Amino acid sequence: MAALLAAAPAPAQETPYAATSRGARCNLEKDGSLACRYVVGRDLEFVLRRVAEREVKLDIVRSDPDGDYVIEPALLGQCVMVRFGGRTTTPGAGYVYAAVSSRNGLVYHSLRECRLAR
Repeated sequence: MAALLAAAPAPAQETPYAATSRGARCNLEKDGSLACRYVVGRDLEFVLRRVAEREVKLDIVRSDPDGDYVIEPALLGQCVMVRFGGRTTTPGAGYVYAAVSSRNGLVYHSLRECRLAR
């Protein structure tokens, strides 16, 4: 029995899109601006402040490149890119990502969808 448990495959890791979508929470700040917090896996947490405004601010709370998920530290066309981190052993993981829009705080499957968001 112990040999069967030891040979059981590890559970599949969520895609960056699924993990980011599940970990997203948006709320109004005291000044009336919108802030969205994203807790993605065990190793990534970031906040977009002043969502939908001209001066959006990205605050990285924690991001470990050797963790389960990481983000690119700068906005790419008003989008934050979330991808698998170094801990992931999934084949092709470098090509799987999610894009978070600073225009509306929503999570998208592709950079194109994110850039077209309103």
